[in-house]
Amino acid sequence: MSLFAFFIAQAQQPEAPPLQPLPHPGLPDPTLITTGPSWWVYAAAAILVISLLALILWMLFRPAKVSPPLLKKPWQTAMTRLRDILAQAALKSPSDTAAAVSETLRVYFLESYKIPAPFRTSQELFQRGGIPATSLRLTRYAALADIWDQLAFAPVPANSSEASALVQKAIESLEEDRL
Repeated sequence: MSLFAFFIAQAQQPEAPPLQPLPHPGLPDPTLITTGPSWWVYAAAAILVISLLALILWMLFRPAKVSPPLLKKPWQTAMTRLRDILAQAALKSPSDTAAAVSETLRVYFLESYKIPAPFRTSQELFQRGGIPATSLRLTRYAALADIWDQLAFAPVPANSSEASALVQKAIESLEEDRL
């Protein structure tokens, strides 16, 4: 059946009887329902949505909290490392112990006094031109440099007691440097 035939069939049906009034005419008329909320409800909803979007955007694009850089404690780091070297001096060869002491003190010079000690030889470091006038108290480490060079590079056999003595002297010099 086509749509046109459906409409024709509907038009040919008899009409329904007229609507009758309510059986209780004493009832009051129903109140009319308002069409929707007032304008201020829409305004409040819009403000809420905009503020939530602004909060989301602020959370996404806010600058990250800057944490303060960790403070270096070169004396504490060097002292801890020297004590670790002293504890392992009997297990390592004297040349390894001397190299570790040399590296520890050179890093300490770099971090404490801004002297590029890890990049210089002992002779370059402890000559008069190697240490700036502001850091002349580093000259007390010159004797240690002779000992660590001798233990690390000298062909004479060295033992672990000499290496332990070097570490002890380095710890004593570092203690004096703290004061």
